[in-house]
Amino acid sequence: MKQLLFLFLFILSFSLQVAHAATIGGPEIILLIMVGFVSIAVIVGFVFLCLYLFKRSKQVENEK
Repeated sequence: MKQLLFLFLFILSFSLQVAHAATIGGPEIILLIMVGFVSIAVIVGFVFLCLYLFKRSKQVENEK
């Protein structure tokens, strides 16, 4: 959980740094934050999918 919080804070701070350095407006900041959230969701979803499949494969082996 700490890693996800750290990743969230990193994406937020990185987005704000890029926005400040490039002097871009509000919509671009929102877009950067949304891309960060989507990337977190994909990574977390992949991890949970792997865990689910790993647990399911153990259950199938126990049934045999």
